[in-house]
Order: sequence, then structure tokens, then C-alpha cells
Amino acid sequence: MTEAARVSAQATDASSDSARRYADIRYRLLLVKLLGSLLVLGLFQGSGFSQAIARWWTDRATIEWLVILDYWMVAGVLYEMVFLPLNFYSSFLLEHRFGLSRMTLKQWLVREAKQLAIGVLFGALLVEGLYALLRYASESWPLWATIGWVTFSVVLARMFPTLLLPIFYKIAPLQDESLAKRLLSLCQRVGIQALGVFRLELGVETRKANAALVGLGKTRRVLLSDTLLEQFSADEIEGVLAHELGHQRFRHISKLLLISTLGSWVAFSLTALVGGLWIIPLGLRDLSDIAGFPTLALWFSLLSLLTLPLQQAISRHFEWQADRFAISTTSQQGAFASALRKLAVLNLADPSPPRWVEWFFYDHPAIMKRIAAAEKTVREQGAF
Repeated sequence: MTEAARVSAQATDASSDSARRYADIRYRLLLVKLLGSLLVLGLFQGSGFSQAIARWWTDRATIEWLVILDYWMVAGVLYEMVFLPLNFYSSFLLEHRFGLSRMTLKQWLVREAKQLAIGVLFGALLVEGLYALLRYASESWPLWATIGWVTFSVVLARMFPTLLLPIFYKIAPLQDESLAKRLLSLCQRVGIQALGVFRLELGVETRKANAALVGLGKTRRVLLSDTLLEQFSADEIEGVLAHELGHQRFRHISKLLLISTLGSWVAFSLTALVGGLWIIPLGLRDLSDIAGFPTLALWFSLLSLLTLPLQQAISRHFEWQADRFAISTTSQQGAFASALRKLAVLNLADPSPPRWVEWFFYDHPAIMKRIAAAEKTVREQGAF
């Protein structure tokens, strides 16, 4: 082995070791956040704190929607404050410890404030809509809630690239006309229309790289992070985009929307069926009493957890399809596997997560499995 090869191998081993340590901490934090959120919701309801907030606002506001809005503002902010230390450690201290984040404390605080404001705003719309249906459509609310949730999801997807993403990142048309033309040509070749190719200034916050095809209809566009543009070849970028186009080609977004519609209807219908079980024990008027919101949120969280493995399995299946599409579509087939290796190093992806972790939490196959499959496919096709 030459000295250069030995140095490269040592660097790869060091990166894999860091990725494993980083992933182990992330897994523990994920479990703490998951169990902690369930515990906080339970305590919020069981301690009588939720009832006290609801009564306090009911005594001061005569309009039902205003009571719900005030309750949501207080409860939502308090919930975020409880988890602020954990979020600070996981998204700031830990990311700096492993050399992933480039944010200053001020930048982190500004971003968190923006996320909180947007979360409270959209959360308020959803909560107000749900409780309005519980009040005025007590018999048919599961159907209308399903329609409302799907409509909200579609509208959010359309407005994400033009209204939401620019709040956090600078976005500008890609100046590399040759690369932009090449990527748009790839889109056209597979029958996908995109508004254009845009550069996403991600590097001010992190060293991680990413690419995406975002938006729906006339808002659909290709986004390439500056970190990706700086460290990946044109062939590798084409491979990454081809993967994203695979999701469009196989109509994964439409299929996920259909699955979400069915899942939402089942969840809402089950809630209407069993919701009465906690009304009397909690001293609520009915299911539309905002004082019972923590129990409702806890119920939806548990339903989501029960179905999470199935959701993740479907997502991983779609990712495998997109990977195979990327290899078969790009001009330099080996470039996709090369891009995956670079992404694994830059993003500190766990090369071999525990089986139960991948089964329960991963919406993508483990990165080394994807790389091995990509390289095997290319070898079989004689591209290596």
C-alpha cells in the first residue's frame, strides 16, 4: 500500500469512527426526546395544568376560537421551552463537537426563533381547524379533518420553496449555466418539468451537503447546496439529482399522499370511536374541549409510533427504487456510488446502524447498504 493510500484509509477509518460515535449519541437523544415528549404531555394533562390554562383563558375570552388560540400560544411555547436545553445540545453543541455546524450562537438563536414562530403559526391553524370541526361537525369531522390535512399538506408543499425556505436560507439561480443546462436536460429526459436550478446557501450553517427537487407544479425547482457544488463533480451532482427525479418518476410523492390520506382517515375515525373514553375521567365537556388537548396529542403520537415501522419500510422501498433509477439514468453510472460515499463522509452518516434502529427510525436504507448495492449494480453492468 502506498503512503497516499494508507493516509486515505486512515482518514476513512477515522471518519467512520466519528460517524458511529455521532450516531450513537443521536440515537440516545432521539429516544430521550421521544419518551420525554410523551411524558411531558402526560404530566401536562395529569397534573391539571392543561385544565388550569384552559379555565384561565375561558374566564377572560368569550369567543371559543380565541380561547383555543390563547391556549395554544401558551402551551406551545411552554412545551418548546421544556425541550430547549435538549434542542440546544443536539442541534448546536453536538454539531459543533463533531465539526458539522458553522453557526454562531446568535445564528442558532435566530434560526430557533424563526422555527418556533412558524411552528406556532402553522400549529395554530391546524389546531383551530381541528377544534372547529369537533365543535360544528361532531358526526362527520373525521372525513373533513382528513380533507383538511391533505389540503394543508399540498399547499405547504407548493409554498415551501418560495415562501418558507427563503426565511432560513439565501437562494439564487445557479450561475454555472453549463451545469444548470445539464441538470434541466436530465429533468426533461425523464419527463419532469422544473422551473430552474438554484443554489442554496447551506454552508453558512453546516458542512453537510444536500440536493433536492422541491415544490409542486409551477413551484417545482432543483436546489443544490453550495457545499454540494463545492465538493462534488458534475457527474456526482447529476447522480444525486437523478435519485430525486426517481421519486418523481415513480410517483412516490403521490403515493405517499394517498397513504397519508388513508392513514389520517383511520386515525381520525379511531379517535372519534375511542375519544369518549377519556372525556369523563378528565372532566371535559366533550372532545372539543381544549383542556383535553394533551391527551389528544398523546393519542395521535402513540398511533404514529405504532405505524412508524410500516411508514419507514415503505419509505426505504421508495429509496431503493430511486437509487436504481439514478444508476440507470445518469451518463456516468459509477458517479452515484461515489456521491453516496462523499455524502456519507460529509454528513457523518452511520455506516452500520443497529438493525432495530434502521427498522424503526430510518426512512432511508443504511448508507453502506446503498453504496454496496450501487457499486454491485454498476459492476454487473460493466461500468466499473
